[in-house]
Amino acid sequence: MATTGSNRPNVQPGGLTGQSPYTDDIGSGSFGFSGKIPIEYLEFLIGTEIFSLFGDSMINESFETAFREISDMLPDDIILENLGESSLYSETNESIHSAKGFSYGKRILRVMRQNHIDEDTSANTQYFYPCRKISQHNDNAFNPNSIYYENDPFDPIWYVHDNGGIKIAPKNSSAEPSGKVYYMAYPKFGIGIDIDTSITHDLGPASGRHNFSLIGASDEDYLFFGIPENVRTAVYLTTAINLSSGYLSNHVQDDEDVELVQLLSSQLEWLAGKKTAELKMISQMYGLINE
Repeated sequence: MATTGSNRPNVQPGGLTGQSPYTDDIGSGSFGFSGKIPIEYLEFLIGTEIFSLFGDSMINESFETAFREISDMLPDDIILENLGESSLYSETNESIHSAKGFSYGKRILRVMRQNHIDEDTSANTQYFYPCRKISQHNDNAFNPNSIYYENDPFDPIWYVHDNGGIKIAPKNSSAEPSGKVYYMAYPKFGIGIDIDTSITHDLGPASGRHNFSLIGASDEDYLFFGIPENVRTAVYLTTAINLSSGYLSNHVQDDEDVELVQLLSSQLEWLAGKKTAELKMISQMYGLINE
């Protein structure tokens, strides 16, 4: 049965087993699913008989986890390039920058330090210089007697402060430097721009996208800001794996429906094979940083 506030189809289990409404050639690599309704694609990957077992909260959490896993494999510049209209940054001249302080997960993509007028060498024009990240406890970076001392305004640094905020160095004489912090907030269903303007993916009640099952074909992009289009299939596959493996784990422990366990096991093996093929293709194109 579909849950309240969901557009999941109310189909009897097994009613469409073995049938696909899609013309994708699954033997050619990527499914190329862009432009279709996400929940229908997920149902196709898992199978209608199994799909009917999952509620919205399980699907939401499985997608959120899958997005983070796959996006964390991509280099920062690829994420930044694909943020498009949702590309977010925060400006700061505070002692510690916390990307507006939102409490859920985020990924820092780039930090820039603006040179001070006293540091400039050309017509008093102030420029932003990219910062290198250093270890939080790299104390020698602030030791003027060390060869590791970091005090070059044209090769600035950033690091995570003890309280979790971001510090940019060096200072402008005794003042904190101005800077920009580019980031991506990981998608979280139930959080929209009306709740927090610092988010990347608008998945709140006001937008009507607060469940994965409510995302229509025209709104698919809202799920994937930061993810190249040809990486989306890997996220879908990982979402399907998360759902199926979680349910299988519970059934193995409970020693219940043997046929269902066998069906899930077979489906997981197929999904894992397709995910491996997708990650190989993505790695060749983008150079994954964690495989």
